[in-house]
Amino acid sequence: MNSAKEMGSSGSGIPAVSGRVVLAILIAGALLASVCGAIRSVRAADAQKTTMDGVYTPDQAQRGKAQYSQACSSCHMDDLSGSGQALPLAGDAFTQVWEGQTMADLFDLVHTTMPQDKPGSMSPEASLDVISYMLQYNQFPAGKDELKNDPDALKNILITKKSNPPAKQ
Repeated sequence: MNSAKEMGSSGSGIPAVSGRVVLAILIAGALLASVCGAIRSVRAADAQKTTMDGVYTPDQAQRGKAQYSQACSSCHMDDLSGSGQALPLAGDAFTQVWEGQTMADLFDLVHTTMPQDKPGSMSPEASLDVISYMLQYNQFPAGKDELKNDPDALKNILITKKSNPPAKQ
């Protein structure tokens, strides 16, 4: 056998590596780095929305008000002030509890645990309508698109009264 093929040209005992293999490894590494960079760029470009961006419509909030009156007001009161064990859903009390959490967090709580006497009995759409009413009552701006039952979109809406959301990390 030819010892130059079995050993590196320096005779170090390390098998010789074809130039094509090295080139393929370098290209694969460059592609991987490019894909990872592109993914980070897409995530950065997909800026997180906030409740200050108008994430519900006035019509949705109006439907939510009717639903709230039927399913929620007996415990949380007509003015969303709460009573007894039913927490307030308006004002500073609402903001202190929900500031910095996502719309998905609020949706999950409302949809799975409310109303207290029939947990989980509201449809996802009715739950979103009630949440829209809560946002309107708390003077979050309305927008042109309804709040939708889309878990990924809801996770990307930050509940905040601040106009500039915290930077993503």
